[in-house]
Amino acid sequence: MKGKKALLAVCLAAFSSSLGVRNVRAQEGSAESSVAAQALFDEAKRLVQHGDFVAACPKFEESERLEPGLGTKLNLANCYEHVGRTASAWILFLEVESDTKRNGQIERQTMAHNRAAALQPKLSQLKVEVPSASRMPGLIVQRDGVPVGAAQWGLPIPVDPGVHSVQVSASGKKPWQVQVTVPADASTHTVSVPLLEAAASAPKPANVLAAKTHSRARRTAAYVSFGVGGAGAVLGSVFGLRAISKNDQSNTPDQCNGDACLPSGGSLRHDARSAGTISTVAFAVSGAALATGVVLLLTDKKDEAPSGAQLTAGAFALPSGAEFSLRGAW
Repeated sequence: MKGKKALLAVCLAAFSSSLGVRNVRAQEGSAESSVAAQALFDEAKRLVQHGDFVAACPKFEESERLEPGLGTKLNLANCYEHVGRTASAWILFLEVESDTKRNGQIERQTMAHNRAAALQPKLSQLKVEVPSASRMPGLIVQRDGVPVGAAQWGLPIPVDPGVHSVQVSASGKKPWQVQVTVPADASTHTVSVPLLEAAASAPKPANVLAAKTHSRARRTAAYVSFGVGGAGAVLGSVFGLRAISKNDQSNTPDQCNGDACLPSGGSLRHDARSAGTISTVAFAVSGAALATGVVLLLTDKKDEAPSGAQLTAGAFALPSGAEFSLRGAW
């Protein structure tokens, strides 16, 4: 008995949301609403007399929305039954039974009870299963846009025959939905909710990717330039010291007297000049590389795409020494 009452409470909550029968109420004493509700009710009754229940149901619905009443609700339930909306009719008959019981309207209560009891064996049901493996914090399950709370999971709920949609979502997960057709054969259709997949991260715009790639390339080039600059400085120092040493050796009395040198002294001075030239070129290349690295780092803009900036450096050995050049374009 308790189980039956619990099912009835769940069904009442679910159908009152999906039908919207009591969601909106007209203000009490609104003459305009009363007039419109009466006109809709009269037209719906006329349509029923002609057997056009499909056209009559929406008018009963609107009349009930504007001015709720037991008579309108009872006629709406009867209309739903005739168009095959068995679950909608069943829940409305139960509501009428409950309302008339409180009001002491025994005749209507008995009629509504009998109509609901006759419909119950004909009800088709939809059961939404959420296995333990598929449950997660913040999981939202909906049936035809109406939330399906955890208390309804695994519970067969009467639904009108036809197409129904089950939607499932959760933060950071790809939404999932399925459409099912529930036949009018008093069967129970089950939908099992799968484990939601992780949502794919949004692809980054091409210009952002290009900018990041360009920025990484500039920083790499800067670090390589610093490395070349350091190596050039070391090489320049080594050959500079060698040039000084050779020149000092050539300036001894037994090697050179002014510009007059013995063959061995002349060889020492030639080696000194060659080492000096190499040292000069190495220091020039070192300076160019270090300057290039500094410029690359200072002009690196991580939030911009390649702008065509170019920087070139060069060092050239000459008979009289070395030449250094630095060129840039932005």
